[in-house]
Amino acid sequence: MKNSDFKTINVTERAEAQEKNANPFLETVKGFGFTFKRFLDHVTGAEDHLISYPEEKRPYSNRFRGTHILTVREDGSIKCVACYMCATACPADCISIDAAEHPDKSIEKYAKRFDIDMLRCVFCGFCVDACPEEAIIMSREHEICEYTRDTTIYGIDRLMNRPQAVDMGPGYRPNYPMIESKLPFTPAHPDPDKAGKPVNTTPKKK
Repeated sequence: MKNSDFKTINVTERAEAQEKNANPFLETVKGFGFTFKRFLDHVTGAEDHLISYPEEKRPYSNRFRGTHILTVREDGSIKCVACYMCATACPADCISIDAAEHPDKSIEKYAKRFDIDMLRCVFCGFCVDACPEEAIIMSREHEICEYTRDTTIYGIDRLMNRPQAVDMGPGYRPNYPMIESKLPFTPAHPDPDKAGKPVNTTPKKK
């Protein structure tokens, strides 16, 4: 096929023509009609888009970029080797790492301190992409409201053990499923994408 066979479209002219031929009254009626249809669907129960938040939460994609998770090895030790690649790739400069020698001679070093300032984080996922060890991934947790500035800085303990991450499950990560690391917890809903309904996070009564 030659280049001359392709049709050239001037999007500006097309938009101006559509605007010129549009009937404001008809478009307004169409808009009200759509709104009224959604209203009837909700009243009759044909479609119900409401959930009982916070007892129920929407099932987010397994590529959702929520708060971070530090993964572990088979023995439960932190997977991070303190290479500083995530901190270097971070455009918000919100990751702080202190390295220490690992007792296992086959591992050069590990992260003695790993902090993420969630107020500065832009949730871009660059740290996940840069990590060569799959030591950091993102979760589907999006609720990070706090009362003090200090509690918005997540350390190793909080990055590895968080009830919200357990409920929502893992999010953006390079491997689906993870093949090099393990989560330090068992997700309550490992794949809410397949559920098709809001996830109920209300604790069961014993």
